[in-house]
Amino acid sequence: MKGLISVYKNTPYVNALEAALKKSYPLQDAGITHGFPQEHGITLTIDLCPSKKPLDRIIFTSLITEFSKTEQPVPVALSITGKFMLDHPDDIQWLKGLVEAGEISVTWVNHTYNHNYDPKIPPHSNFLLEPGTDLNFEILGTEIAMLERGLTPSVFFRFPGLVSDQKIVELVVASGLIPVGSDAWLAKGQRPETGSIVLIHGNGNEPVGVKDFIKLLQTRKSEVLNHQWLLYDLSESVESEFKH
Repeated sequence: MKGLISVYKNTPYVNALEAALKKSYPLQDAGITHGFPQEHGITLTIDLCPSKKPLDRIIFTSLITEFSKTEQPVPVALSITGKFMLDHPDDIQWLKGLVEAGEISVTWVNHTYNHNYDPKIPPHSNFLLEPGTDLNFEILGTEIAMLERGLTPSVFFRFPGLVSDQKIVELVVASGLIPVGSDAWLAKGQRPETGSIVLIHGNGNEPVGVKDFIKLLQTRKSEVLNHQWLLYDLSESVESEFKH
């Protein structure tokens, strides 16, 4: 990894990795949490954690409807787990169809394979911090599952529950992945600002966050039509933030 950093020193990629390492101490929301778009807008990230419920397709159809006159394809980042891919083959094909039709463009973010979570366990021993977790499998197993389904993994990684510690951040960065958090998790009442990395769940388990996002789209409708409020591609947003 040191050799890679040396070769690509001062690039947005390495600058983002180093910035993520500097923000490795919080138990929650380590990594990159804000982009730097030149105009008003947000970067939308949709988490697809393990779920037996169907994909919230209304998120995508609403995005396409609202942005069809201003942004095509509509950029979104999907933080996906191996188990979601395993249990939702039809939803994956539907999303791929939207990409092939030029309606959305997707940055596929590694969100681990199992996304272990126990609501009875405190965060410092939960998610990836659960004893016995095989981080290599959680990362590589997800990337293999993406490739098997024709999805191209990006350089981004999202911690389940946005929970991590310094050691695990260092291990993720050593794998060449940039941890991406959020400064606007809608279901938790966090309001987006210009440049926010917005988080909602599209796996059927967070109706409040989906409802809030649809409402956000509606309140910004006139600005969307006037190109004053846009969605930004995660890669481009991070590159803009860390290109100097």
